[in-house]
Amino acid sequence: MASPVLRDTIKKLKDRRAALQKQIRGPLRELAQIEEDLAALGAGLAPARPRRAPASPARRAPRGATLMAVLRAIRNGATTPEEIAARAGLPAATVRRTLSGAAARDRLVTEGPNGLTLTKAGRERMARLEARP
Repeated sequence: MASPVLRDTIKKLKDRRAALQKQIRGPLRELAQIEEDLAALGAGLAPARPRRAPASPARRAPRGATLMAVLRAIRNGATTPEEIAARAGLPAATVRRTLSGAAARDRLVTEGPNGLTLTKAGRERMARLEARP
């Protein structure tokens, strides 16, 4: 057996639900009528403005491609970052960042009397990158 407080709460909730249903019946009918009128006039439910095609994701070089291009240019005789950039087809800033980052950290390149040259580790890394599919 439910308590009087619970019964009273249930009754109030049911009354409120009935009142809300009455309130939305009118606007729902009016909305249906408006949609019907728009369809009859040929306006339909077309979007207000044409949709734009979704942006395509930015193209990125495969992992290690920049380092590979820099190491290959050094192997082929480029000795300055500007020469490397010209031979590899990369921006000079990218070449400098690659040389000061991964190449310096892993000691792939050394500064010799004739400019940049590959170390043994650099030649090994290049061989691994070339062997990769």
